Amino acid sequence: MRTTLDIDEDVLETARELARRQGKSIGKVISDLGRQALMEMSGRDLSSETVSVFGFRPFPKRGGVVTNDRIDALREDDLS
Repeated sequence: MRTTLDIDEDVLETARELARRQGKSIGKVISDLGRQALMEMSGRDLSSETVSVFGFRPFPKRGGVVTNDRIDALREDDLS
């Protein structure tokens, strides 16, 4: 996700150095550091929480993959 942030120069330089050492993008490094800080501050494990999509949290996974064939079979069962 793209956004614009005002980041202090020393923080940006440190993130650049970490990104270089870890072979990651600066955005990934800053996201990881922010997530770690937020988890420590809130006492919650944010890595296991479902990310919201367009403001809605998806339901947890259950069952199998829904394919067109599966939908067609259910429709046929419903018509019988």
